[in-house]
Amino acid sequence: MNKLKSRAFLVILSMTIVMTTSGCWSSVELNDRAFVSLIMVDLTDDGEFELTLGFPLPNRMIPGEVGGSGGSSKEPFAFVTKTGPTLPQALQDIQNDLSRRITFGQTRLLIIGSTLAKHGLDPILEFISRRINFHISANLFVTPGKVLELVETPTTFERFVSVILTSYITHRMTIDATLRDVLLARYGSGDILIPVLSFSKAPETIAKKEKSQIWLGVDGAAMFIKGKMIGQQLNKVEMQTSLLLYSNIREMTIRVESPTDGKEITFNVEDITTKFKAKVKDDTPGIRLETRGTASVQASDSKLDLQNDEQLMLLQKELDREIKSRIMQLINKTRTAKADVFQLGNYIKWKHPDIWDKYQSNWNEFYAKGLDIEAAVKIRIRGTGEAFRSIRTEWGEGT
Repeated sequence: MNKLKSRAFLVILSMTIVMTTSGCWSSVELNDRAFVSLIMVDLTDDGEFELTLGFPLPNRMIPGEVGGSGGSSKEPFAFVTKTGPTLPQALQDIQNDLSRRITFGQTRLLIIGSTLAKHGLDPILEFISRRINFHISANLFVTPGKVLELVETPTTFERFVSVILTSYITHRMTIDATLRDVLLARYGSGDILIPVLSFSKAPETIAKKEKSQIWLGVDGAAMFIKGKMIGQQLNKVEMQTSLLLYSNIREMTIRVESPTDGKEITFNVEDITTKFKAKVKDDTPGIRLETRGTASVQASDSKLDLQNDEQLMLLQKELDREIKSRIMQLINKTRTAKADVFQLGNYIKWKHPDIWDKYQSNWNEFYAKGLDIEAAVKIRIRGTGEAFRSIRTEWGEGT
């Protein structure tokens, strides 16, 4: 009897596996689909929506294959742009011109032009949130000018511009702001940070071999209040400091002055984690930021002896002060803008809901002037390299 039960169980299990791995989830064949890798949205001067979809072109990816002859000399991707009074109308106009069915299942990037960002993200959220096949883990970027500038940037190191943008997030070079984050923020205060792309002159050695003279990179971050981008933005250094608060930075180079002679010492800071702790004193809420991490010395112009424990502790305190100063400067800039982009109010809400009820209606004003925010930083220097003093000092060239 037990053998019959076991065999019946194996048969049912096998049938279940076969049925769930058949791959037939839609009547549209893969060859009839156009997979969108990135979406770019902006507003025209006439106030219409400008929608651009970026597609990889499978028929140009493998030279020599059917339909792929000459693929090595042609771009393996394409951008299609349409304008319309609404985003659904612009999308429909794009679909009407394509021979394949548009699919958003592979979309991981959403690029927003500055003009639309200033008007607000609500039209985009309305458009995207009603498409169940769109991944809310898609990353968002803002362009400093027109979003179509991105089309002109060369793909020198990668085949697709979407790979370049994704690498900025993967390598933690900028803020990881996803559609999920924006939606959650919009249901709350609506304050959030979104990374800003930069378009600059291409390096001379690259420009000689590329048609485009534009070079793509990451810059600072845009601050949004209630879903709208404000005029104040974070510069690149402030954006990198925000990564410390997000505990989402792989490594960071920081220079400090030696406590003994004022000469510069350069550190590589790693393994940073920051905890946000809500507190209440006399019915007034506050936030304590606790940042921990490690650092190693990368270069030194100082005569400071890294083998000396007392001098090393002084240097460590100087590094703590520098990072604390950067954090508080960043926090104060967001307070000046009345933008709780780090969602500090949520920590009060979760920990002390009764206190939150008193300040919720006027939270941004209280965040700017009344919230008690303190930072505590503890960085451990774990590596000094083979040289315990400046190399020039060791060779007798120091002054």
